[in-house]
Amino acid sequence: MNIVLFGPQGSGKGTQAEVIAKEFGLYHFSMGDALRSEIKAKSEIGKKVEKIMAKGGLVPSQITFDIALKKSKSKECSKGIIFDGFPRNDEQFQFLKKNFKIDAAIELELSKEESINRIASRRVCPKCGKNYNIIYLKPKKDGYCDDDSTKLITRDDDKPLEVKKRLEIYKSQTEPIKMEFKKSKILRVIDASKPIPEVSKDILKILKKI
Repeated sequence: MNIVLFGPQGSGKGTQAEVIAKEFGLYHFSMGDALRSEIKAKSEIGKKVEKIMAKGGLVPSQITFDIALKKSKSKECSKGIIFDGFPRNDEQFQFLKKNFKIDAAIELELSKEESINRIASRRVCPKCGKNYNIIYLKPKKDGYCDDDSTKLITRDDDKPLEVKKRLEIYKSQTEPIKMEFKKSKILRVIDASKPIPEVSKDILKILKKI
């Protein structure tokens, strides 16, 4: 079973993807995590990505596609994949459509105001990249990462003005993709403003019927 999970910043995609992956034995595919993994492994792709990112450049689509295909052939993906926040634009959608059978597309619906509020409360570990939230996903020790005790930071692009820009880009790029999923009758919309356990319950209820 292959699932696409998408929604605006702050909608809880990563958290819900982990819940789904655990419930159904799927591989949680996040492009950001996949890129960092390649860099850490010092693979050929990782070396290319590291050089590009060090210069502040955008990773070419073909590289991200190669990573997705490479991972899909691993044993970890034998039961299927949950794509977390991928595809983000039409080019990525066309790639996914060509190479994978998508059984369900779950949209986590959240208002602009709530997205901004949640993201402004987000904290990130600069060492391992793990995300926290001072409202509903707090670290065990206030201000420090649970895994490596590094002091958490607020990313520059998590500030309200930057978040608004990102939300506008997200909406313009994702709306056409959403319509395609709707045409295929695999789109399901979930109210992501609810508490995390309730959102998880709503998602699992839908997926268990598929």
